[in-house]
Amino acid sequence: MTAFDPYDVLGVGKAARPADIKLAYRRKVQVAHPDRGGDPAHFVLVVRAFGLLSDPDSRRLFDETGIVDDEAVKTYRREVATILADMFDAAVETAIATGLKLERVDFIAQMATAVETGLADARRALQRTDTEIGALQTLRSRIRRTDEDRNIFAERLDAQVAAKAEQHRTIKRRLAMLETALAELGNYESETELIAALEAEA
Repeated sequence: MTAFDPYDVLGVGKAARPADIKLAYRRKVQVAHPDRGGDPAHFVLVVRAFGLLSDPDSRRLFDETGIVDDEAVKTYRREVATILADMFDAAVETAIATGLKLERVDFIAQMATAVETGLADARRALQRTDTEIGALQTLRSRIRRTDEDRNIFAERLDAQVAAKAEQHRTIKRRLAMLETALAELGNYESETELIAALEAEA
């Protein structure tokens, strides 16, 4: 077991929804951020707690065993930082290509809009995948043999359900990452702060 309790650090209960965790993180990080007079050690704990609780796999592992997989949390945070860095690069390239004055572009707002669009797309994809899995399972229950021999059609459907379930897990992870990215964007007043944070993540 670990003495580190991410729920305690963020001040939320174990039943906290992702939105509650995101809100608690935003509140805590505003106070803890060293650039705003916070304690650097506490800031690291807040970021670590949010990283663990925003990654569904790391949170499940902690809830079931009390184990903190710091390497998985770091990998998750790096993946979120990569999403944000890629979005930032794309926003800057688009602004330059269209001749916009960079000092007049609110890159944080642009990236937040892009993340919101990605979240909506991911939610629709998740719903579609759920529907497809349900339809395949219903079809699977209808295809029965009259004898005890191998049911090759049911096996094919089982394989399709397994593939869709894997797709479902991938979409859920992407959704969690985009929600984390949106929370991160909410912590920056300017793209200068965001760039510094992304460089620190690398």
